[in-house]
Amino acid sequence: MALPPKLEKEIEELRSEYSIDVIEDAEILNVIFKDFPLGEGFNLERTDILLRVPRSYPDSGPDMFWTHPTLTLANGQVPLNADALESYVSKQWRRFSWHRQSWNPSVDNIHGNMEFIRKRLKEKK
Repeated sequence: MALPPKLEKEIEELRSEYSIDVIEDAEILNVIFKDFPLGEGFNLERTDILLRVPRSYPDSGPDMFWTHPTLTLANGQVPLNADALESYVSKQWRRFSWHRQSWNPSVDNIHGNMEFIRKRLKEKK
């Protein structure tokens, strides 16, 4: 099955910045940003970031994000709202249950979603 055209274009643009894998499920596109840099404040320097993007993209956007299951804050604490571990694409992931307030398909996109994740991870809580 083909990717939604807008998502395919955005992934190609983001590949200049990130190594990205796309693994398709029936209703979900698993978009994995490999070796995403975290900066200080975590026990890891880099992690894979998983976005689960609905096939209806851009009408529906990704919700939440997932990281390597061992990711914690540098002090060993689990980040706020990231205490669940889930399995997708034959791997275990730490779910960050952080939700955007809204999704507007005419302006929101994967670029903005990655900025949302970057800001969330900089909060280090």
